[in-house]
Amino acid sequence: MEYIEKKMAAWEIKHGQIRISGSDNIKAREIFKDFLGKTFDLETFKGDFKDVHFYEKESALRFSCPFFKNLSTDDTIYIFAKNNNTLSITDKEPNSVTADEPEQSLSKTELLEIIAKLTKENQDFRKTNSSLFEYKDRLDKYESLKRIFDDEHYMEEWLERNIHRAIADLDVIDRQVEIRWPDEKKNRVDLLCLDKTTRELVIVENKVKGNNRTLETQCLKYKAWYIKNLDETNKKYKTHNLKATKNLKVVVITDTIDDSLSSMCEINNIPLFLIDGGVIFDEIVPYNC
Repeated sequence: MEYIEKKMAAWEIKHGQIRISGSDNIKAREIFKDFLGKTFDLETFKGDFKDVHFYEKESALRFSCPFFKNLSTDDTIYIFAKNNNTLSITDKEPNSVTADEPEQSLSKTELLEIIAKLTKENQDFRKTNSSLFEYKDRLDKYESLKRIFDDEHYMEEWLERNIHRAIADLDVIDRQVEIRWPDEKKNRVDLLCLDKTTRELVIVENKVKGNNRTLETQCLKYKAWYIKNLDETNKKYKTHNLKATKNLKVVVITDTIDDSLSSMCEINNIPLFLIDGGVIFDEIVPYNC
């Protein structure tokens, strides 16, 4: 029996969802391929749930369920397909073969079907393996170069053109926007973006080389200014059909994170993305939560 072993993180318990990434993402997409794009039943050791579905992303698989909120940090769960319409989650590792399961003999037709399936899977794996070698070659070229993002200015210019690589729903509508306070103090916001689905305003702050000392203050300060100036903001970006409200988001994109930054973003529901060399984005705190 094939299954996914998952160790629960604090943010997953808080938001009632799990994220399957890395090599487990590739494995999960194969194990659960018949469950993608549809709803299914979920049986757990703490109750059963209906109408569950995967959120498919390029970098990870996710799905939500109230069951996850009843777990504890560092709990380990095991996810496997019970049948064509049901996934099961246990807190004990499933056995590959049940002890009292009788041996079964296969007919010649069944054997031929298995051989044909294995041949097809082998061909698919060869194609995947070839793609992985090409990807590794590209990564090696990046690693042999000087780090792409040497300063925030370069990173900001790059994000202005490529913000969709991190968050597909975003469009950049302005950059280095000056905001002025009643006491004449001024600040500059890195990027202003439009969520194409909600038409909501999204503030994007980028930080490099661990330069995150003032990030907490900046996030709160910028959000406060725009909430106090919603009418002015909507009027200024009227041509973009912006509909900024008090629910506007602040997003942090950085090349280095630590426990304090990830905890701050998690507790305050601030989406956090780790960028590596301009080719990989890792969603530490999800954009849609």
